[in-house]
Amino acid sequence: MKRQFSMEFKVKVVKQALKSDRNTTARSYHLNSIIISRWIREYSEGKYDRVLI
Repeated sequence: MKRQFSMEFKVKVVKQALKSDRNTTARSYHLNSIIISRWIREYSEGKYDRVLI
């Protein structure tokens, strides 16, 4: 079954990954670093602009 994550969670993870190491963040949340890379790209493209944290 495919896991789904809220926009708020994605923004939280992205902001942490931008502050520190992407791989460390991935391990701490039990995620693949490729997923975080995609979320960072989407965040930089403005996809998550409506989420305020």
